[in-house]
Amino acid sequence: MDMRFDDKGKFYTPRVAKDTLPALIRTKDQVIVGHVYIRPDKRLKDDLNDDMSRFLPVTDARVYDATSEALLYHSSFMLVAYQHIVMLSPLDALVDVRPVPWAEPQSQEDRG
Repeated sequence: MDMRFDDKGKFYTPRVAKDTLPALIRTKDQVIVGHVYIRPDKRLKDDLNDDMSRFLPVTDARVYDATSEALLYHSSFMLVAYQHIVMLSPLDALVDVRPVPWAEPQSQEDRG
């Protein structure tokens, strides 16, 4: 592995390439739809199990109330605590059984 060190002993490694995966994250009170990132050679489950951090980074996140399904807010970046995640699924793995607001593309006005 290519590593370099600065004058204070801090080491730097090459950037790790990751693929973008549109996903639905369910917490106790919210539904979060956004993009999570996984290594190209790993499954989502493997990447989460190998991750030693306590937070899942999510980009282009739309946050909905779990009960009313109303859009609460949009965030270009957020961290979701692993301990609050009830369910996580790639969006393309979900089957449409009824209309849901996050299945529709959001316009720029909706993103606030």
